Amino acid sequence: MIITNNTSKTYFKFFVFTLIWISIDGIFRKWIFPEFSNQIFAVKYLFFTFSYIIFLLQNPFIHKIKSSYQFFIPVLAFYCLFQFLYNPISAPLLVRIFGIINYLFFIPLIMIVPVYFSSTDLLEKFIKFLAYFSIPIFTLGIIQYYLPIDHILNIYVNDIQQIAVVGKFTRSNSIFTFVKVYSVYLVFVLTVTTSYIFYLLYQGKRIAFFVTVLSLGILNLIMTASRLPLSLFVFNALLIFATAFFFIKQLRYTIISILFITLLSFIILLNTDNALNEATDALIARSEHSEKLGELGMQGYSAKDRVIDQVNIFIFSEEAGSFGFGIGTTYQGTDFFLSKTHSDIRYEEEGERIVLELGVIGGIIMFLLRLSIFLYAIKIITKIKHINYIFLILPFVLYLFPPVLFLSHITFSYYEAFFYWFTFGLVLAIERSYQAFLYKNKNSA
Repeated sequence: MIITNNTSKTYFKFFVFTLIWISIDGIFRKWIFPEFSNQIFAVKYLFFTFSYIIFLLQNPFIHKIKSSYQFFIPVLAFYCLFQFLYNPISAPLLVRIFGIINYLFFIPLIMIVPVYFSSTDLLEKFIKFLAYFSIPIFTLGIIQYYLPIDHILNIYVNDIQQIAVVGKFTRSNSIFTFVKVYSVYLVFVLTVTTSYIFYLLYQGKRIAFFVTVLSLGILNLIMTASRLPLSLFVFNALLIFATAFFFIKQLRYTIISILFITLLSFIILLNTDNALNEATDALIARSEHSEKLGELGMQGYSAKDRVIDQVNIFIFSEEAGSFGFGIGTTYQGTDFFLSKTHSDIRYEEEGERIVLELGVIGGIIMFLLRLSIFLYAIKIITKIKHINYIFLILPFVLYLFPPVLFLSHITFSYYEAFFYWFTFGLVLAIERSYQAFLYKNKNSA
């Protein structure tokens, strides 16, 4: 197959369209063609598959294993193949296919993204596009919050899922199918935007637009009433502020001023702005209600219980054994096809489900893979000496940390899986761009 510059640009545009589609397909599934929701759900996989095939035709080379994550990815792939054939509870073929997709489908992004986002200019264009793209999404999220539960803008993609509410308000999900999916988008966008603001500050550029985007996004995150995503963003934002304070010495007073103004503005708006005040009160009330249920002995409601359930991935290791019940057997989309032998086990969190499916061996492989990816990202950022590159890569490195502790559902949520592997692909892209920057400076010296 002959690849020209024009066809390469066409494939890049198709890949960008695919990246957009995975975020907007909820529009079609909820409001335009709800009767074809399942079929539209599958379209994203067709688009990504086509993107993978085109990329492999242009880049048919297999790179040597140089890092631990490059070792654990094929280990996971072979183990998933073993699980596909192992099938201890005689799960239908479709269940096992879904399982393979859940664990492996978005991994090729780490090869494609570094090639297609090969420069800081392209990465900046992506961040700016993300900001403009988010404005209508955030605006809709605020509108939804005050609409009745049964309003068409607040419907979900199926009648089985009950509309999520917090107090007298409807939890925002904007164009996305569920609140959890929207929370994933919000944490990613807000973390990237926060770091990019300091990137612009260092260059003496204007930040007003991105501050506006950040403010609207934070309000939306509060309106989702999701405790963990909000906690993750606050954690990321504080680390970004701390990094800026220690690395940009000439802007320390500016950074302190920004932090002070941010806190003061939040306090003032909390007492004067109805939207922020009502959303914050509703979030606090929901959190207090969950904690009270936890105090009454209801497992899984308190923040402590949720964190323990997420971090302790081997809680069902005795039931799962070494190899588990089989790949795909805890996926929410396969319940219809299974009469599970583990139906009496109450599971919800990512790590619990992985070990139930793949067993203790699979749980160890997944942990080592995620740890190796995060450590590789840490190794990259510690080698970077240029401030601009630090603030470009920092949000993506931070995004790779929660999955190590199994605080994210990157196996059983397609959207989190997409962002995880896409994010790591961006880390590798920035590494490549930084190496090219060093090489260029060395030759021009």
